[in-house]
Amino acid sequence: MIIKASAICNRNILVIKNINEFVERLRQYYKKYDYAVVLDSRSLVSSICLIYKNDYPGYKTITEFRFISDEEEINIEESFDKPLIVKNKQNIIIGIITVNEHIKFLLEQICVLKNQLNQVETDLNAFMISTNDLVCISDGSGSKVRVSASSEKLYGIKSEDLVGQNVKDLERKGMYTPSATRMVIEEKKQVSIIQKTKTGRSLLVTAIPVFDDEGKIKRVISISKDITDADKLKLELQQTKRLLHRYEIELATHRIEAMRDSIVVCKSKNMEELLEMLNRVASVDTTILINGETGVGKEVIAKYIHSISNRNKGPFIKINCGAIPENLIESELFGYEKGAFTGARSDGKPGLIEIADGGTLLLDEISELALPLQVKLLRVLQEKEYIRTGGIKTVNVDVRIIAATNKDLKKMVRNGEFREDLYYRLNVFPVVVPPLRERLEDIPILSHHFLKKYNEKYGYKKQVTKEVIEYFMRYSWPGNVRELENVIERLIVSSKDNQITIKDLPSEIYDENEIDRTGGVFVSKLMPLREANAFAEYQLIQMALKEGGSTYKAAELLGVDQSTIVRKLKKHKTLID
Repeated sequence: MIIKASAICNRNILVIKNINEFVERLRQYYKKYDYAVVLDSRSLVSSICLIYKNDYPGYKTITEFRFISDEEEINIEESFDKPLIVKNKQNIIIGIITVNEHIKFLLEQICVLKNQLNQVETDLNAFMISTNDLVCISDGSGSKVRVSASSEKLYGIKSEDLVGQNVKDLERKGMYTPSATRMVIEEKKQVSIIQKTKTGRSLLVTAIPVFDDEGKIKRVISISKDITDADKLKLELQQTKRLLHRYEIELATHRIEAMRDSIVVCKSKNMEELLEMLNRVASVDTTILINGETGVGKEVIAKYIHSISNRNKGPFIKINCGAIPENLIESELFGYEKGAFTGARSDGKPGLIEIADGGTLLLDEISELALPLQVKLLRVLQEKEYIRTGGIKTVNVDVRIIAATNKDLKKMVRNGEFREDLYYRLNVFPVVVPPLRERLEDIPILSHHFLKKYNEKYGYKKQVTKEVIEYFMRYSWPGNVRELENVIERLIVSSKDNQITIKDLPSEIYDENEIDRTGGVFVSKLMPLREANAFAEYQLIQMALKEGGSTYKAAELLGVDQSTIVRKLKKHKTLID
């Protein structure tokens, strides 16, 4: 925990120059002060006196200490070596920090957390006691953790007697059938059923799974409504749907929050400059238009912007404007009211813009958005409001829009295929993600990143040779980072040995016959002459080392001095590693 020194320093201090006078008047000082700072004849701090608060006053002299500014931040969780003397901007001593202040602060924090935990426990217990619905919380195996008080009315058994029992055992004993919780655990999805109890009641049960970070079910929350009275069935169903509607939004938000952390793997200068620019603009709620070829990582950049923005605690929502049919994308994006069209849900549905409220919405392939919908999107950008499909009420939203495209929107505007006003609203801050062929330095680090990712996914420990990386850097990568990731995954799955060599590479990257026809020199794309010379020298030296077995033999084979071989290896190695 990081905290400013001024927040925890003890200000009950006495600054003195005469230690003898302090000792004589200790009985007077010890109730009022906790520390005394002793100055020497030059007004420099010579020691600190820790004043004891016992029945008989006393003190302990401390001669080892450090100075710290009151604005300086300290990590309260790190080990504490020496006392700190805190000074303000005027270089005046204002307080002391010792292990006593650390302990006092941590104890206060523990009390705060304990009070918060007690409050949560109180609120949860109050809810479980007062709700008319039967609420059951079970663990991942089906054992009940909490049961609301209405269980006695619906099941004929007290809630405390149900805690610890497994739903499978209760179902087998005939307490009720079927068990919604059991079905959720088996099917790993939300379930709504009509349940019959041994007391003769009919319950409408909705059970919702809660997953952990590994995708395993951690809890199952079931809500049961008594629908025995047929006259109340319609009302109960409507209430349940409204409840499920809120849960859908909450669950969608939790799923989206799992996408917050985004890592941009790069080493190249142009990508580092791009990230530096994004770091400056992310905190401002301006609209961003990300341009780049297919597969360069536009979505990763959008997630990165969201993760470092002030909206990172809100949801990150993505919609691919080109992947959803034109007749459906309006309802997905803007939502709809009940009865808006045939097949619509009777209670309506919120759109992705509404779900993204307070967060970020990525409109991927924005160029594919139909012209009529561009008008509605323009209103969202300008007025922060829209109307659901089939509705009449205005919905206000607070959402940041990030658009992404691999097409030339300016050309589309000239051709009448994209609205000019929308283009200028989106193009407030344009970002261009360079293709992989223009950032060769990123290929090795990206390769090892994907290698680690898919080794962990499939349980392998495979590695690639330097020759493989060399051929990766020669290839033009028309599919960019996505193609590189797909190739790495394919190599891990298909290669026989733990060492992936150039023989395992697909033919479009490594073609032995094609290389033989080039007479020993392979050029796959244009590059600066200095860079090409470096690659050629590095490859020749590697071949000579492989054949000769040492730098001396390699130098002899290439007709140069051994020191030249060592120097050029060190110089060019940074292009590969």
